[in-house]
Amino acid sequence: MAPDKTDKKEATIERARQLADTGQYAQAIAVWRQLLDESPNDANVYNTIGDLSVKSRVNAEAIDAYNKAARFFLQEGFHLKAIAVYKKILKLEPARGEIYTLLGDLNVVRGLMNNAIADYLSSAKLFLKSGKTMNALTLFRKIAKVDPQNTDVRLRVAELCLKENLQDVAIEEYLCVGKEFQRQGRGGEARTLYDKILKLAPGHAEARRRLDTPYQPELEAPAAATPEPDEMTVADVVQEETVEGGIELSLPESTLSAPLQPASGAEGAPGSLSEARRLLAVGDLAGAERMVRAFLLEDPDQREYQAVLGLVYLKKGQLSPAYDILYPISKAWLTKGRREEASDLIDAYLMAEPDDDDFLQLKARVTQEPAAEKTETPSPKVTPAEVEKPLVLQVEPAVVLAEESVPAAATGMSAGGLDPDVEALFQEFRKRDKAHARDGKYETHYDLGVAYKEMGLLDEAIEELQQAACGPTRFVDACAMIAACYKSQRRNTTAIALLERALADPRCVGPGGPYVKYDLAVLYEEEGLTDKAARLFTDIPSIGDAQDRLDRLRGGPPPAGQSPAQTKRPVSYL
Repeated sequence: MAPDKTDKKEATIERARQLADTGQYAQAIAVWRQLLDESPNDANVYNTIGDLSVKSRVNAEAIDAYNKAARFFLQEGFHLKAIAVYKKILKLEPARGEIYTLLGDLNVVRGLMNNAIADYLSSAKLFLKSGKTMNALTLFRKIAKVDPQNTDVRLRVAELCLKENLQDVAIEEYLCVGKEFQRQGRGGEARTLYDKILKLAPGHAEARRRLDTPYQPELEAPAAATPEPDEMTVADVVQEETVEGGIELSLPESTLSAPLQPASGAEGAPGSLSEARRLLAVGDLAGAERMVRAFLLEDPDQREYQAVLGLVYLKKGQLSPAYDILYPISKAWLTKGRREEASDLIDAYLMAEPDDDDFLQLKARVTQEPAAEKTETPSPKVTPAEVEKPLVLQVEPAVVLAEESVPAAATGMSAGGLDPDVEALFQEFRKRDKAHARDGKYETHYDLGVAYKEMGLLDEAIEELQQAACGPTRFVDACAMIAACYKSQRRNTTAIALLERALADPRCVGPGGPYVKYDLAVLYEEEGLTDKAARLFTDIPSIGDAQDRLDRLRGGPPPAGQSPAQTKRPVSYL
């Protein structure tokens, strides 16, 4: 975009923000719409229009804008942002079954099958409540494909088929479940189903045979009623099973043809990371993707697996999801000193997109010494997956670092004791720790929390980030993001209390700790607690603009009206 056009766009955005800040929402919306003349597919503009329409209490216009924003986010490959926008629609109209269906489809695309099942069940419940039985039946069919071993769902499908006079389909479902019951040794339940079949179709030969003959596993033919899970693709769930009045999900063919990963996980999945890399090298993208997705079901936080998936996307020409995966991993590996591995990822991306500024900056950093990596250059792009995620490394004993992190005046919190919201938050952390030790999906919770925050869904963001904080590597990041949510809610006192408590926690170790200090110091400064702010800035002079702020606090000019939300810095989320 030419410089004059850029200046004009920035001036338009500033005018729209000023109107919104003074409560002139209709006028602000009109100004935002002017930007659509130049960029008619700008998802961020539509999202902002939706937010302003909500403030104007014009929900119909808000939903229309949100639908357009989500559609364009999907076209760009930003699925997390689309999910966050659809969640906004559900806040306005919770009974939108088609939205839950779409969320389920998106979770299938992302490989989160248990999340997909939950969304499909919510959608089916709403459709049943409104009398749309066929739509509910479609949802149960989706679940049956995603979770083929779920006999309860298949029985529900049979019952709905009977209500819709689809007797042949119901009989087929009863027969399949009966066979499964026999294989599981549940003979009595199997006989009940065969009785049902014979009441519907007295001449049904197989049901009669199975009812009258003892079960003989060695005589069973291989089950072929439905495709094996590893033969099914995303399209089998997302495209073949559609609800009436649903929202069309436009996806590239490479995504639709990806193998479906069943909800039951990847038990005993063959192969290895080296085998997945070999398949990638010889061009077997489907095989590599299938194998690495199986690994990620077991260990979703493993960056080596994520990197292979990112390279698969890259070879398919899907640059947006490839960027979302490869950019943060490359930065993290550079920070950790894994320069050769980071360089391989950077070179691979630049071969596909040689003019990408972010990866060109990383390429320049490859020649630097790992020890010189003190700060990160902020990325001009703004997507959830691009937020820097510092690795948690045991660099000092936890107790020593905790004692050094918090000044004596800070540890007392306040005269009245701990902020009740913060105390409740840490109790929630403790309560969830054991449950989430078996979950393992901390990155999913964290990324979704970031997306929710960017979309203004602060309560939902806090809920997701609470879950992420229970993971082994996300405590510091999640606490900083929750504090940022509190600040956005104008609850600076609560944000301060949370960061004070986090700094005193033994888990607050590694490279993220100094940035938590920075956030806390900025909040102190904003609240007029200059002595506390100065003490913290003294500890971290090399972080961001800490030294400049310290100089101002010691007698220089004020910080020019900057707030934490306006200050650009490497790894601070306020």
